[in-house]
Parts: sequence; C-alpha cells; structure tokens
Amino acid sequence: MAQPLRSSAPAPSRTSSLAPAPEPERDYVNGLESAAALLNKFKELSKGGTFTYDRKRRPYAFYGTNHSSVSDVLQANLWKFRLTTVARDVLDYMVTHHDRQALVKTTQAKLGEHFCCSQTKVSKAIGELARHNFTWKEKRGLYRLNPLYAYGWGSDHHRELVVSLQKVLLEHQIEIPTVGKKETSR
Repeated sequence: MAQPLRSSAPAPSRTSSLAPAPEPERDYVNGLESAAALLNKFKELSKGGTFTYDRKRRPYAFYGTNHSSVSDVLQANLWKFRLTTVARDVLDYMVTHHDRQALVKTTQAKLGEHFCCSQTKVSKAIGELARHNFTWKEKRGLYRLNPLYAYGWGSDHHRELVVSLQKVLLEHQIEIPTVGKKETSR
C-alpha cells in the first residue's frame, strides 16, 4: 500500500533571483563562431600535438556505407534561412554527393531531371544557397559545398581542405539570419 505524501517538506530558505545571461562574444551569432575564429583554431591544431585512443575503430551504424558530418549549429538553425523546398533538396544532394575537395560535379539540367523540376527552379535554388554561402559555383558543372557546413570524408581530410581553402572560406562565411524580435539560439 502506498504511503500518503507528506506536507511537511522544508520550505526553501531563500529563492535566488536569476542573473541576466552574459552577452555572447562578438564572434558568435546563434552559437556559430566566425570563419576567422574557426580557422584560428585549425592553426593552433596544426602546431602539433597528438590524438590517442585505445579502442579499435568501428564503423558507424547508419543506412548505407557512408555518412557525412554536418555542423550541428547550422543544422539546428537551418530553418532560419527559409530555404525553398528545391534549395533544401539541392543542399541535401550536395551533402551526399561531394568529393574529397567538397566539389559536386553536376549541371543544373541534371539536378532538374533528378528532382523532376525545371532547370530554372534549380538555378534559383542554387542562387539562394550561394547567397547564404552554403555553396558556390567554381565553373560550369562544378559546385563547391562549404566544408564548414558539411563534409563526408573524415576529419583529417576535412582539416587539410579547410586550411587549403582558408582565403575562400573567409569570403564565403555562413551567417545565420536573425528571426523575430530577439535573437534565438539552440
């Protein structure tokens, strides 16, 4: 038989007032550090040091044989970009079809055929992604996925690529849009 609840629990001695949250650092917007700050971290890592682990490497348990790493801050705030359905489809395609250099070899016509839509819709979608710096056109039929958003070839290759693209990445920083009256964060 259950015991009755006691009403003689001690009352809290004093309720603490909530302190205001500290202002975010200038380099951070919605938890996203600037590309410059991120590249500085890579410079520090390149100075040396070792990573060790004792366990054997094991494959991840995902559908298929490959997986991609995606920035959790950008993924959590992706809704703020208000991407069209086709833009989101093209972005997802690029995340799953880029090579070690974060390049996607395809044409707008091929993407239109893949998504059963017009080349014009694909062109507008790529323009939308390019305005937000998720991708940009290298040349006809060759697009680069921003490796600070997603990459699928492992952390060693990722670091090498980010260092080699340092100047380009500083020109293509992804900035999370502000939505509503107050800035929201994850």
